[in-house]
Amino acid sequence: MGRSWQLLRRLERLIQRVPTWLAVLLSVLVLAAIAFWIQEDLVIERPRDLLGREALKIFFDNAESFAIVAAVILYFKGAPDRKAQKHYEAWRIIDNAAAAKVSTSYARFQALQDLHRDGVPLRSLEAAGANLAQIHLTNADLQSANLRGADLQEAHLSHANLAQAMLRGATLEKARLKGANLRGANLQRANLRDADLTGADLRGANLKGASLRGAELWKAQFLGADLEEAELKWAELAGSELYGAKLHQTVMPDGSVEQRAMEYWADRV
Repeated sequence: MGRSWQLLRRLERLIQRVPTWLAVLLSVLVLAAIAFWIQEDLVIERPRDLLGREALKIFFDNAESFAIVAAVILYFKGAPDRKAQKHYEAWRIIDNAAAAKVSTSYARFQALQDLHRDGVPLRSLEAAGANLAQIHLTNADLQSANLRGADLQEAHLSHANLAQAMLRGATLEKARLKGANLRGANLQRANLRDADLTGADLRGANLKGASLRGAELWKAQFLGADLEEAELKWAELAGSELYGAKLHQTVMPDGSVEQRAMEYWADRV
């Protein structure tokens, strides 16, 4: 399915490069040539024979087919304009929901997924307090997005770019953040319980008071991350993942509390 979609996209881009009039003209000429070729009783020896009664009759008999092909080409050629209009409407829905401070909006939810599916970056998105539970935004570009207090419970955000994103107080319980880029993100007081952060980049992230209880942190990076008063009880990790993290009043995976303000370099979990 994915390969077929890619081939269709390539065909669409190829058609867009050809001028509309030339694409229609070539298509009609090719179809006319085929129509003439399959007529066994039609003999064309000179160019003027193409204007003969029999040739013109064949051409007009197939006019409907020519018109259909021309319409299909015009439809493909108009795809960029329709897509641009679709994206404009999607952003209008998203902006209106943010301006009205609506927490739950199915229209916004769907608009975000549609934009992402079309490869549109969602950088600097304004969706504070939005209900986006279980949304599918794998590989999405959400750099510097404002998702403060948003509900992203069980959201599909694997390999998403959330660098410098505002996620303070957000609910990311059981969210799929495998391989996500969260460098410099503000996750203060965020709920990341049972989230999958395997291989995630959390370098320089603010995780003060965040809950990472039961989270999967295998091969995650926390260098320079602030884990003051954060909870990592029952979190799954080897230990080296926390190297360079700033700890203070931090609940460690074994339930102990690191009272001192320190950077974590020791082999202990």
